[in-house]
Amino acid sequence: MKLRKLAAAVMLTTAFTGYSIAGEVDLYKSENWQKSFPEQYKTWAETEQSTPANGELDDLLAANPNLVSAWAGYGFAKDYNRARGHHFALTDIVKTLRVGHPMVGHDGKMVGEAMAASCWSCKTPDVARMYDEVGEGKFSDNTWSTWGHEMSNTIGCADCHELGKEEIRLSRPYADRAMKAIGKDFDKQDATMQASQTCAQCHVEYYFDGTDEKKVKYPMDYWVPGVNTDYKEFVGYKGTDGLYEGFAAEAQLAYFDSRGFKDWTNAVSGAPMIKAQHPEFENMLDRTEHAMDSHLEFGCTTCHMPKAENEKGGKYSNHKVTFEAETLPSSCQSCHEAEDFKEILDERKAEINKLRFEADGTDPRLTEVHFKAQAIWAANGIEGLEAGKGIAEAKGNYEAALKTKSVLSGEMNSLLTKVRNAQWFWDSATASHGIHAHNPAEAIRLLEKSNGILDTAITEADALLKKYAPEYKYDATKYDTKAKVQPLVGLDLEAMKASKELFLEKRVEKEWPVELK
Repeated sequence: MKLRKLAAAVMLTTAFTGYSIAGEVDLYKSENWQKSFPEQYKTWAETEQSTPANGELDDLLAANPNLVSAWAGYGFAKDYNRARGHHFALTDIVKTLRVGHPMVGHDGKMVGEAMAASCWSCKTPDVARMYDEVGEGKFSDNTWSTWGHEMSNTIGCADCHELGKEEIRLSRPYADRAMKAIGKDFDKQDATMQASQTCAQCHVEYYFDGTDEKKVKYPMDYWVPGVNTDYKEFVGYKGTDGLYEGFAAEAQLAYFDSRGFKDWTNAVSGAPMIKAQHPEFENMLDRTEHAMDSHLEFGCTTCHMPKAENEKGGKYSNHKVTFEAETLPSSCQSCHEAEDFKEILDERKAEINKLRFEADGTDPRLTEVHFKAQAIWAANGIEGLEAGKGIAEAKGNYEAALKTKSVLSGEMNSLLTKVRNAQWFWDSATASHGIHAHNPAEAIRLLEKSNGILDTAITEADALLKKYAPEYKYDATKYDTKAKVQPLVGLDLEAMKASKELFLEKRVEKEWPVELK
């Protein structure tokens, strides 16, 4: 198997490792930092403990089948598991059904390719190496499996540090561009913000729209939050609370709307959707009580990489990247007692889950409105998955119908815009890992807003059903398990699994250097 090294040989001096050898060393491989930074390496390796004890993945689609219909026609409807530690990032992206099962067909063309090359961006430091070797544009303007033979190292030292050094860096040029765009140039920030920006290379809302060689982009590439860009006029908003400035979900939605952008078309309803990624950086910086002037210096590493002490009394950052209340700095624990955190966080989760999962919550009602929209289309002869059409054909039928100037297209554009907006606000809260800890007030605000939009959308859908399909009755029991919903959104789980196993056997295990865990 091919394992790429640094482009040029490097000399490891006693100043770096404590011993001297010359030769090619892959400094994108975290194991090669161990002698220089033993405590950091040891705690980094402990991220391998961040997986269920039984080794089984936590299937979030099975736990909440509403996700399947919300993401119908998009990769997340195929497979979505609770994130494991950084140690498993490379394994998990290779093995997930979301990225497909690309194989070379008899005609020499790739079959089963589902994702763009930029989907590697947050999973391996080898992306940074490839940017240096082939250029960010050339790397990005390809499919996901194009570079599989180059990807061998999971998230680690080289993602956030200058090669072989303690100094931190932004290894992803798109993150550096975004920070400069909002006036937070990396080299002008204090240590806490610099550390948070390294996290923001991944823990942030991003997209790639097919332009600019499919490079990763952040919405913040194009505005300066709260300074000179305010989208409220675009949407006719009259408020003075700053909702359309900065990192707020409203501002990001207005930005995408202004560009006519969508990530995909929902295959059940035909709604033009945006997939929120994981905007932890935005949640930490904006619209949060931890931003108040009187609060102590605070950043991602305060809680997730606190300082620890080795046997000799030396200080180092714990690289396990988890949250353990008892390891918080003493300045935090003077106000927040460690033993209280579980109770506090459990209460916050319960409040958020109530807004999501009760009968009038966001999650079941998103399923309801998607399938009601499908029924309205079907009553008007626009065939989708319910008529045996494939995912691509169903999407195409809905997209074509929405472009006509018929009464129905006007009605459905009105309804589906509400569906798009409601799901965006829901996803902006639920896709943000740990939002119950980082910014619970924002999660509640977003879910309440989503629920308010869903009130209007379902009322509108019911009126259209009364007009076009008066005999239709929505039955929630048809959609209450993953096994029921996946076939209804055009997916054959067993067939996908079989194809994936063939891909892993014939391509990954034979051609790619990644070690699957």
